[in-house]
This record gives sequence, structure tokens and C-alpha cells, in this order.
Amino acid sequence: MARMTRRLLVALVLAAAGLMAWSASAVALTQFATPSRNIGCIGDRTEVRCDIRVTDAKPPKRPKACRFDWGTAYVITPGAKRGRGLCASDTTLPSPGQRIRIVDYGERIVFGNSAIVCVSRKTGLTCTSKRKHGFELSRQRIRLF
Repeated sequence: MARMTRRLLVALVLAAAGLMAWSASAVALTQFATPSRNIGCIGDRTEVRCDIRVTDAKPPKRPKACRFDWGTAYVITPGAKRGRGLCASDTTLPSPGQRIRIVDYGERIVFGNSAIVCVSRKTGLTCTSKRKHGFELSRQRIRLF
């Protein structure tokens, strides 16, 4: 009986530790949108992804292997050589009525000791890594650099 109790206790401790680790990583995510709600982002110190709802810009060439939406999602990581498009079946855009942090024009969001910085402007959103790579999204332009 004591052996069974000990095993149960160990199992509960391990489960709680796993839940705490998951919760800690989930808390590290930051989600926000531009004032127009045309661009929505989510990220942490390892990656930032932004989606754009409406743009007149021509997206990068669609990869042949992409079977989902293309031309609306973009991602940057601290070590990347440039921002890149993302083949996605989901979105970081806020849904109607969703309460989300709005990043005012001129405001910046800093991820992980400036590993990635996103700046909201009236002309669009720019997210840049320390290596000066990233993307710029707006109604008129999509630029990967």
C-alpha cells in the first residue's frame, strides 16, 4: 500500500511539474494588434509571427508544398537571415469582439532582451531581429529583409 501511495505521489508531482512548465511557457507569449486591427501578432523571445488581414501588396512566391493559406502570415526568429512567409491554416488576427492588447502608433513591443522588436506606425508594422532582419507589413507593402 505504501508503495502504491508513493508511486501516486511521484506521478502527481511529475504531472504538476509538467503543468507548471507548460504554464510558464504559455505566460511568455505576447499577443497584440495594430490600432486598425488589420495586423495581429503573437510571439516570444524565440519567434514572432504576424498576420495581415487586408493588403494590396503582392506576397512572396507561394511554395509548391503549401496546402494552406499563403501571403497573410509572416515570421521572424532572432537568428534568421530574413523574415519569411508562413504557410498557415490558422491566424494571429483578433476575432471580432476579442479583447486584445492594441499597440498604438509609435509604440514598440520588445521580445526577450531586444531579440526581436516590433514597431507599430500609421504606415504599417515592422518587426526586426538584433541582426536587422525581419518584415514590414502594411496595406500597401509586404517587405521581407
